[in-house]
Amino acid sequence: MPTRVIWPTYTIGAWAANADDDSGCRWVVDKQTLTDGVGRKTHVSERPFGMGAYRDRSYPAARTGVIQGWCQAPDRAGRVAARDRLMGLFPDGGQALLVVDDGIAARQLLVELDSDVPRCSVWSTGEGFDWQLPMLAADPRFLDTAARSVPTTIGTAASDGLNWNAGSPGGLDWTAGSPGGLDWGTSGSGGLLTLANPGSEITWPTFTITTLTTLTNPVLTNPATGDVLAYNGTIDAGQTLTIDCSPFTRSVTLNGIDRSGALSSAQWIDIPAGRTTTVQAAGTGSGTITATWRYAYN
Repeated sequence: MPTRVIWPTYTIGAWAANADDDSGCRWVVDKQTLTDGVGRKTHVSERPFGMGAYRDRSYPAARTGVIQGWCQAPDRAGRVAARDRLMGLFPDGGQALLVVDDGIAARQLLVELDSDVPRCSVWSTGEGFDWQLPMLAADPRFLDTAARSVPTTIGTAASDGLNWNAGSPGGLDWTAGSPGGLDWGTSGSGGLLTLANPGSEITWPTFTITTLTTLTNPVLTNPATGDVLAYNGTIDAGQTLTIDCSPFTRSVTLNGIDRSGALSSAQWIDIPAGRTTTVQAAGTGSGTITATWRYAYN
């Protein structure tokens, strides 16, 4: 297990920089640009017959940058092995989690190699090298390594309200006694979820619904915006419905099977930067819903 020598540490899987690894190699970062700000994708067209330009909302671009430094190995064989470990961090062209820990907060970024060439320049002594990794993060946000979660119970929709139909049982009958009296219906027990994001970037929750009995047509609503996520279908006892709202990993699965087509309303719920989102959960039957999310930073 790598041993930290200075803050911050940069970790990808079992590899770490600003640390000594189990083979006696010291990896040090002397420059990195991944924690710089992210550029914006602007949408501007010049006004042909007037001052300035027309614009639409801008969005953060993908995050690009480099991590570079040096590695000192105990001998030449150790240097060769260290280079192989570095060049093997992305063996199949996929993505990996980069964790940056400054001793105060640990945040992660899903990265892959950028189009530039990874570099490894061997020292004249042969016992070390300078290295550089160019990286790209399609999702530019740094996320907390710790996930937050909040559970609540889903109940049936409320049927409150006076029953104006005269007759028995219940209904509009001013005579006290049973049957009779005023029937005000049955109050529902739809659960509330409160999701906070003190970070500096928008984040999206994942909702996991589990049932002990059958649950039909669960609905998630953001009362502040009117956004609705409505699943048209039945979740049988013991099944799990998962709704991932992130545009980078968006999915709807029932026991791992894609059920995206079962959404009758797909207004994805988010948690804005520095804000709190309240979600109302309801459905016919009963179940438990858990929201999971991570604080996000730019």
